[in-house]
Amino acid sequence: MFKGAVIDATPKRITLGLHSYAAPVRLVVLADGDLELHAETSSVGPGYHTDVLARLAPIFEELEYTLEGETDDAKASFASWLADELRGGATKIGMPADRSFKLDAAVQTSMGPRDRAWRDAVLADPMHGSDAFAWWSRGSGREALSRALLAMWLDVPWREPLDKAERTLMETVDEQLTAARAANPKLPLPFAEWSELLEWLGADDDHTRTIQGLVGSTPVPEMLIGYRRHMMEIELTGGWTIDLGGAYVGKWEDDGASWWATDGDRVVELTSLTADGETDSQHLLDIAPSINPIIDRIEEPTRRGRAEAYDEGHVHVIHGLVTSAPHIAILTLKGRKSDEAWALSTWRSLRNG
Repeated sequence: MFKGAVIDATPKRITLGLHSYAAPVRLVVLADGDLELHAETSSVGPGYHTDVLARLAPIFEELEYTLEGETDDAKASFASWLADELRGGATKIGMPADRSFKLDAAVQTSMGPRDRAWRDAVLADPMHGSDAFAWWSRGSGREALSRALLAMWLDVPWREPLDKAERTLMETVDEQLTAARAANPKLPLPFAEWSELLEWLGADDDHTRTIQGLVGSTPVPEMLIGYRRHMMEIELTGGWTIDLGGAYVGKWEDDGASWWATDGDRVVELTSLTADGETDSQHLLDIAPSINPIIDRIEEPTRRGRAEAYDEGHVHVIHGLVTSAPHIAILTLKGRKSDEAWALSTWRSLRNG
């Protein structure tokens, strides 16, 4: 029944991947012969929740099982859950645990940031929070649209793809939006961002010109779709964090000893060390003497730093040290001479603890 959605299957357990932005669905046979269904659906919405149950209903009917513990109104249940989360102080709804975007927003939802007025409105009327979910209602094209919207908000880099994986992601979003439009032409589609995505893919065909011609046919949002258009706070090794644009993609090397990231034009490289027992940040900084001209310093009570600059051919390099005893970060930033202000700002964002 589920074909490619089956992740694994044994006589007593089936694990299904039914949505790319939701945890796997598990159906388990318990010791007493009951079936237990577990599906985390809050990251996508009540439309997905209802769809999961509808797809599994034929199995329950065939085996003469009855589902218990479900309400008849998934939308009301989701709206009440969201209001409870906000009432409890939640500031992230449906966001990946490893992402932290630096935005002036009361709440970050998987469908974009929301202000305090939105939060207060949801607390007053929970159904006001329907726009926090990518798949609110079932219907033609809704599943494909939900997948596309979540990818556009959370993963599309909004620049030229750097590798095959990024290109495949962006091409898949185009395919999903195309499928949603074919299934239901009345769906409110993000034509402006769709057109931009096709430009980044370098597409120039009738399909692209059709989408470009539809820009403006739907209301223009206050903010363009895409968290990766904004700054992120990235957690690094040794307790360090750094502020970096969402368009960057990073990778660990040497078994986690070093990290690098790039947006295709600029490169950031970091290595961190710990000097056990050391309590003086300035002393840690002085241990490594400068080699190139110093262009900036950090002089704070518990954080010290030094940035040096030099050129390697056409590449302008900023080599920065930051110490926060007993921790040491060595940051190298490569770009153009005109990128120096960006490099120093990125170096200054390094903090520990």
